Parts: sequence; structure tokens; C-alpha cells
Amino acid sequence: MNCSFPPEGGTRGRSCFAASRLAAFVLLHFFVMLAGTAKAQKTDSVWIRNGDRITGEVKSVFHGILKYSTDDLSTISIEWDKVLRISSPATFEVQVSTGQKYYGKLGVAADGFVALGTDTLSMKDIVVITPIRKRFLSRLDGYFDLGASFQKSHSSLQLTSGAKVTYRKPKFETTLEGSTFREDRSDAERVYRLTAKLTQRFLTAGRWSYGAIIGYDQNNELDLAGRPRLVGFVGRSLVRSNRIDMRVFSGLVGTHEKYFSTDSTSQGLEGLLGGEFSAFRYDQPKLDAGVATSLYPSFTVKGRWRAQTDIRVSYELISDLMLTATLFDSFDNKPQAEGASKHDLGTTLALTWSF
Repeated sequence: MNCSFPPEGGTRGRSCFAASRLAAFVLLHFFVMLAGTAKAQKTDSVWIRNGDRITGEVKSVFHGILKYSTDDLSTISIEWDKVLRISSPATFEVQVSTGQKYYGKLGVAADGFVALGTDTLSMKDIVVITPIRKRFLSRLDGYFDLGASFQKSHSSLQLTSGAKVTYRKPKFETTLEGSTFREDRSDAERVYRLTAKLTQRFLTAGRWSYGAIIGYDQNNELDLAGRPRLVGFVGRSLVRSNRIDMRVFSGLVGTHEKYFSTDSTSQGLEGLLGGEFSAFRYDQPKLDAGVATSLYPSFTVKGRWRAQTDIRVSYELISDLMLTATLFDSFDNKPQAEGASKHDLGTTLALTWSF
């Protein structure tokens, strides 16, 4: 717009002045609305047992921790048993310890309770709260491990790494995880192990779940050059609280095995029986411990069975940085390569970043 004014200050000048005032008013109104919208994004409220009230945004409740986003303190973690009341106009999925799920807005109720529509839930029974609409990255959680050790006497170098990433939605969760171990020594053959798997788990309204796993294993201690596997499973949660998770599962496993000492390969069909147990302490310092064990009886090779047990303990050093010790035990009573070892046992120590 050409708003140069004539010397006499005629009609054109007055119209341009009015247009400028209108543009300034529109811009001011726009920024006021923008500021109001930014503030409106943080409309949730949490009342803490010490009497404080914090305005922000509920990210999730998991393992006894409320993740809460605020303007002044960024994202903070609040112990769930320290929360007195909570409210939010957003829609959430809320799961209680019985496995039942509820959907709705978090309404203010009496101390120690949450209102969801016509239902009122005790906060001590709530184990998971998940916003229905969330960004992709905010639905991810997991960890990364990295460890190393060196012994001069045998010129021994050990390197370990691991990672686990889980994407959660109300009706399913997808988990990608893997770990590696390598040991180089001057007086012995190199040892290395690799395991990786992608798990797709579908969640029912109660304690049951079902899904599939695509996995791969390699272990030169067991002469195993590679074992791709496809698993179909059904699981049930036995206990789920803000301190303990426990579930069992069963299924069928198809495998394709190849060994270092032979060029031949073999296909197999196995059963699957297993369980997982984890316990966690969210008071500072945090402590997580878990055990997972699986038994694989073979339907293809008579009398053969395999077993895998993994133990993991993580101790918090500083926020989100943990010291992690693991123990793994692999057993195969009838390896398909002649002379292959039946048993492999090991431990690792690593630093873990959790998110």
C-alpha cells in the first residue's frame, strides 16, 4: 500500500492513517490471541500433598511417576503417591491395577480420587495414565546402554551395548530392543553375542495381550552363526501396580538355525513358556530390577529344549543416568552342531541413559 501523504493532508492520507490503525489493531489482537492460546495449552492442575498447586500439562503416569510439563520448570517428575488431586480438560486412557481401562477427562474429586465422567477412581489404584492425543516422540520411552572394561594382564577388552525403545498407544505397544557383547583377548578366541527383536503387542480391555515377535540371535560361544525366529504369543498380566509388574506368556516359535562349524541349516518349531517380573523404586535414588525367563521345548527335535534368562538391575546416579548390571544365561541341551557348547553365562556393567 502506498501511504505517502499529500502536502495538504487530504482524503488519501486520512484513509491510509485509518488503515494503519486497523492493521496495528489486527496485529495486536493476533498476538494477544496467540499469547492466550499458548497459555491455554497449560491448563491442567496438580495439587501436591504439601499444599502446592502446579499448573501445567499431564504427559503420563507410569511406574509410579507423573511426568508433568510446566512453563517455568519444563518437564518434571512427581511421585504419584505425593499427588493429592489432579484435573485436565484433555481426554486420557486410565488403567487401574485390575487391568480395566477408563476413558475421559480428569475431573476434580475428593482428595485421593479422580473423576472420569460418571466413574470415580481411587488414585492409589491407578497404574497408567496416557493422553489419547499425543505427539509421536512423546509416546516413546526406553534406554541406551554402553559399557567397556579392560584388563592389562590378558590384554582383554570388553565392549557391551544395548537399547530398548517402546512406542505406546491405548490399544497396542511396539518395542524394538537389542544388545551386543564382545570380548577380545590375547590368550583366547574372540567372544561375541548379538540379540535383537521387534515385538508388536496388542492390548485388550483387561489383563490379556497377544502379538508377534521377529527376532535374531547370534552367539559364537554356542557355535550359533544365526537364528532368525518368528514368534506368536498370548500373555496375561498377573500383577500390575506402581511398584511391581508381573506377567506370563506362551506361544509358538519358528526358527531357522545356522552354525559356524557346519554349512547346513535347520528349521524348527518350538513351544514358548515364559514370564517377566520387574520391581521399581521411584524414591531417590531410583532403582529398577527385572527378570525375564523363557523355556523353548522343541516339537521338531525329540527331547530338545532351550532356555534363556536375563536379569537387569539399574541404579540411578543422577537424573536419567543409571548404572546397570546385567546377567544372561543361555542353555541348549541338544545343540544341532556337533561339539557346540550347551551353556553360556555372562555379566555386564554399563552406563544407561533412560528417557
